[in-house]
Amino acid sequence: MSTKHLVPTDKLTKRITLDSLEFKTTADLSSLNTVIGQKRAVAAINFALEIDDTGYNLFITGPYGTGRTTIVKDLINKIARKRVIPNDWAFVYNFHNVDEPIAIEFPAGQAFRLRKNYSRMITNLKDDLQKVFQSKNYTTRRNEIVQKIQNTKQEIYSALETEAFELQIKIKNTSMGFVTMPLKDGKPIESDVFIQMEKSEQDRINLNLEKIQKRIQEVVRQLTLLDRTLQDELDTLDKKVAKYVVNNHFVPLMDEFNFCPAALDYLNDAAENLVNSVSDFIEMEQAEGPETKSTELPFLVDKYKVNVVKDNAGQTGAPVIYEQNPTYNNLFGRIEKKTYQGYVYTDYTMIKPGSILNANGGYLIIDAEPLLKQNYAYSSLKRALRSRQLRLEDINELIGYSSSTSLRPAAVPLNIKVILIGTTEIFRLLHSYDEEFRKIFKVHADFDYEVKDTSDTIKKYLEFIARVVNEENLLPFDKSAVENILLFSYRKAGHQKMLSLQFGDIVRIIREASFWASKSRKKVVSAGDVRQAIETKIYRHNLVEEKLQDSIQNGIKKVNVSGSVIGQINGLAVYDIGDYSFGIPSRITVNTYIGSKGIVNIEREAKMSGRTHDKGVMILSGYFYQKFGSLMPLSFSASVTFEQSYGFVDGDSASSTELYALISSLSEIPLRQNIAVTGSINQKGEIQAIGGVNEKIEGFYKICKLKGLDGDQGVLIPKSNIPNLLLDSEILQAVQEKRFSIYAIDHIEEGIEILTGLPAGRLRKNGTFTANSVFEKVRLKLVEFAMLVQKFKHNISNHIQTDKTEEEND
Repeated sequence: MSTKHLVPTDKLTKRITLDSLEFKTTADLSSLNTVIGQKRAVAAINFALEIDDTGYNLFITGPYGTGRTTIVKDLINKIARKRVIPNDWAFVYNFHNVDEPIAIEFPAGQAFRLRKNYSRMITNLKDDLQKVFQSKNYTTRRNEIVQKIQNTKQEIYSALETEAFELQIKIKNTSMGFVTMPLKDGKPIESDVFIQMEKSEQDRINLNLEKIQKRIQEVVRQLTLLDRTLQDELDTLDKKVAKYVVNNHFVPLMDEFNFCPAALDYLNDAAENLVNSVSDFIEMEQAEGPETKSTELPFLVDKYKVNVVKDNAGQTGAPVIYEQNPTYNNLFGRIEKKTYQGYVYTDYTMIKPGSILNANGGYLIIDAEPLLKQNYAYSSLKRALRSRQLRLEDINELIGYSSSTSLRPAAVPLNIKVILIGTTEIFRLLHSYDEEFRKIFKVHADFDYEVKDTSDTIKKYLEFIARVVNEENLLPFDKSAVENILLFSYRKAGHQKMLSLQFGDIVRIIREASFWASKSRKKVVSAGDVRQAIETKIYRHNLVEEKLQDSIQNGIKKVNVSGSVIGQINGLAVYDIGDYSFGIPSRITVNTYIGSKGIVNIEREAKMSGRTHDKGVMILSGYFYQKFGSLMPLSFSASVTFEQSYGFVDGDSASSTELYALISSLSEIPLRQNIAVTGSINQKGEIQAIGGVNEKIEGFYKICKLKGLDGDQGVLIPKSNIPNLLLDSEILQAVQEKRFSIYAIDHIEEGIEILTGLPAGRLRKNGTFTANSVFEKVRLKLVEFAMLVQKFKHNISNHIQTDKTEEEND
């Protein structure tokens, strides 16, 4: 067998040596304090964070495990520390419209100071008002006013009594009003006596009673006016006294917060309301004595509190909030409600902030997928960012589930930068179908999953390993362990010149390697511990792989690894089961026969193949028809299938494999079964790179090992996949010992020669191919099919003509 296309052992993996670096363990290395790779993404993030303009919010994309969230938080925190501390926010009672609490903005730390000083002032004011209204001077003045009105009322009543007595009528003041009784000889006249009186006497008495009743009505009006006058004078006295006390308490607080006009307006309204309703204020204080729980008085709203919803007193720079559960209430806040004996109530003190308000003046990080899953959260977020205002609304009222009127707090101006983190698919969907999204999230930062292995990158990678070890208090890693971590990173990236940036998987192996070393009572992690971590991780996940291997070994799933068969070849497929992917060989067969359907993809006909696989079959058809259809009209049919494949098939990596089987079936030249093939093909016959090359090679090697390595087995791959080779050490040893081989080719014709041992053939001027070549045998078979078709057509024509002649003779 020619060694022309064999891949040298030194190109089958990445050779790593850190001998030139002066360190023994990661304890000698400094921890990483920068970002590995991601230059493009970091530039986009910095741009979005630094530009101060509407709509320059940020959408982060990239694979999970690339550290995108950690990197974004680190970058934002660095910038946020240099930003100005944002203002505080508080809600207060609206004395003009109780359903619309007022939002007040304060310099950082001043909202809490107002709440504390205001609360203390209100407490002192209550005490002073109680003292003033219980003082001797106030009581004396109040009694004087009351006594003056009482004296006037008594004079009016006495005059009424005198007038009535002159008319021989007695007036009695009862709870039901004035009662009049006629008199005779100074004594009340009984009803039976009145009936026996002469009519003239009765008329006189009735006339006097009528006069007195009219007079009583006038007196009642006078007394009512006097009561009103008394109440007015008492209210005036109370207001005068209260105003003096209230001003003594409020004026110093107003002077203290004269830098905040909105706070001054509220304090003026509060002071005026206190003066006008001082009796209610004192009565509420008496009702809320120490023996009374506030929950027992739900309808008494304390109007004189400050509900601080955002306090930046202890903040350093701008806030950075990461909302991991972006429900509507968690983002926008909520208006809480309480129940009392079936009555639902709320007030401005029950307004609770959400992440948006907490991040106002800074940065809010949200995972896009859970945000989009929450009803009204995403649309409300867009509305807030577009209007640059935060309106806190009751979610039940917003969606129409509540008919009761809730509070409508004043809107809070927004100055916030929102960072969404999601997948590329989510970004593309939103960017394509949501016009508002394009206007609001103008900056896109895409995280890469790999980075070139420059000397600077490797240095940073070592520092990253040291950082993980230090932060998680793991055992130090020696140089051999670090080399194996790097090798795992190369394998994860799938390229000999690229390191993986999917740090989640790297950290997992670092952590587990330390665990196995610690379990063996080692003080330092070595290469064996890293390999054990990788192997045990694979063992935990490869049950499906072992079951499939067993089915091949036991002959249930038919795969030959020796001999040669016409129209049959071993293809290679990658199974992805989540945390683990592996390769398994699969038999591909082709049958060819006379017909006109061309190449039929059985998987497609059975609707068990994807678009990419269907395209691959069409492309190989394009190559085949160009190769042979330009010489003659083709009259053949071929059926192509993956044998014993009962799942969905997709991808074009088997297109070259299927073409080999097609050519074998037509040429009747057998293909080697000890070589498995992978690689896609274009219409010019060039073999193109595929994914999962390492898994595919290792998958076929494991099957050959189970059935017995004979030294002739191997895998045929695209030459362009050589840089992706990072094979297991066992396969490297097998190749080195010539027990297994890896072939790499650029063109379909090279593969034909390897699989058949015959030249593919060159087209000659007469339209034929090189004698005894594979292509010439294909051409001859196609000519044979064409001649048979023509002969069949001729025979049919003759038969029809004979039948027609016989009919005419009859």
